[in-house]
This record gives sequence, structure tokens and C-alpha cells, in this order.
Amino acid sequence: MYPVCEEVNVSLYINNKKFITFMCTPDNLKELAIGHLYTRNLIEDIDDIDSIRICNSLKNIYITSEFISMDDDLSLNTVLSSACGSSPNFNLKLNKILESQTNFHLERLKNATIKMFKLAVKHQETGGMHSCAVYNANKGLIALEDVGRHNAVDKIIGACLSRNYDLRDSAIISTGRISTDMVLKCIGAKIPVVVTRSIPTTSALELAKKTGITVVGRILSSEPIIYVNENRILK
Repeated sequence: MYPVCEEVNVSLYINNKKFITFMCTPDNLKELAIGHLYTRNLIEDIDDIDSIRICNSLKNIYITSEFISMDDDLSLNTVLSSACGSSPNFNLKLNKILESQTNFHLERLKNATIKMFKLAVKHQETGGMHSCAVYNANKGLIALEDVGRHNAVDKIIGACLSRNYDLRDSAIISTGRISTDMVLKCIGAKIPVVVTRSIPTTSALELAKKTGITVVGRILSSEPIIYVNENRILK
């Protein structure tokens, strides 16, 4: 059988109203929903969710929350594809600089990226999946996969929130290029450092510089590139 990446449509319902449909790999759906709501600043922490239920047969996620008002314009019934640049509007304030005193050793970030790839079982099987990890020097590394790179980001952030993993002192590592929507997710999650084996876009760099996000590209090369806010990276 030829290798393929599993992709299905999974709908998220909030307070019994359809909120969004993900085109994603159908695992870690709880983490996907939590991470997506958190990076869009629709919840402040996991306690803002009263209940969450996954219906695997119907490919639906059901969330109840008194914190989220479905009367607001929250891009209802949007389809979030696994392709690039498909994220809906973010409810963020972009005039604040993200402050973090945590420093990261470049070599440790590189080793964390190597470990992420070793944990990427589906990527090894198909060659077509995106991986994403969060690295914290005190807590180690958590890694997950999805057919869509922004889905993988949401999943890993949701996993961290579920495990009380401090994102303010962590770096996020991605296999895909860093675009504006990826930086927006890091701002929403208050993650100070974003790392990729690829490169960022110009608009992503402008936003990262403005908001205090450190961007590191070509992490697995002999000379990784520290694009902006390099003060957090120790060589």
C-alpha cells in the first residue's frame, strides 16, 4: 500500500453551536480544540472549559464553556483547512511586547529538534506529516504530529495546557515554515521563542520583531539563523 496522510473533517461545537471545522489528522482532538481556543485568546486557561467530549464516530468535538460567548463574531462555520494561511481572525492585542527572561542554548534547541523527529512516528511512516514540539529546559520535550502544521501547533499547545506545562518559559519547534499565523499563535500562547527547520516569511518576521518573539530558522543546519530578538539565544 502506498503511504498516505490521514486527513478528515472534524467539527468543533461550542455550547451546542458549530464553531469551526478542522481538516486534520483525527488524533489528539481534545488537545487540538483546547490549543486552538487558547491561541485565539478565546479562553485564558483550561479551567475556562466546563466540559469537553470527543465523538470519534461522528468526528465531532463538543465543548461547553460559560467563558465563551457564541453571540460574538467568532468565524462560525469556518472550515480550517490543513493548508497554509487558512487561520481565521485572531482576537489578540498586538501592541504589547512579550516579555520573557528565559534563555535557550542553541545546541539544546537543535538536540530537541532531533528528538522531535525521532518521536515523529507518522512522519517516518509516510514522509508527509508535520511535527511540532514544545521544549522547556526544566520539563523536557513534548511532541505531536498532524497533516497541517498549524493543527500540530494547536495540538502541542493544548497538550501543554492539559499538563500544566509553562509555555512562558518554553520554545516551540516546528517542521514547517514560520508564517504570520504561526507567530500569532505563539503570541496568543505567550511562547517567547519559535524554532523551525525551515525559514520564516517576511511578514512573520515583522510581527515577531514588533511583539518580542525570537525566531530561529534552519535549526538543523551547521549555522542556524537567529532572525530577530536574538538576546534569548545562547550560542
